[in-house]
Amino acid sequence: MGPLIALLVLCLPAVTLGYIGFCLASPWGTCKRCRPGGKNRTCRACDGTGMRPRIGWQLYVYARRLHRDGTR
Repeated sequence: MGPLIALLVLCLPAVTLGYIGFCLASPWGTCKRCRPGGKNRTCRACDGTGMRPRIGWQLYVYARRLHRDGTR
């Protein structure tokens, strides 16, 4: 049990930092609701653009706005 916990403690920060870097480098991903390989003009998730922000980017924007509005 000890080596498993040590492995999780070492891997979790690496995976988290990797995802943060990925979201900063590429904040927009393809829409999963639209048909594969194309844009669906009636898609409500992406408004027909075929691209939507990643979850990590949405959380970053939320935290940034919360900080900005709280320090005014």
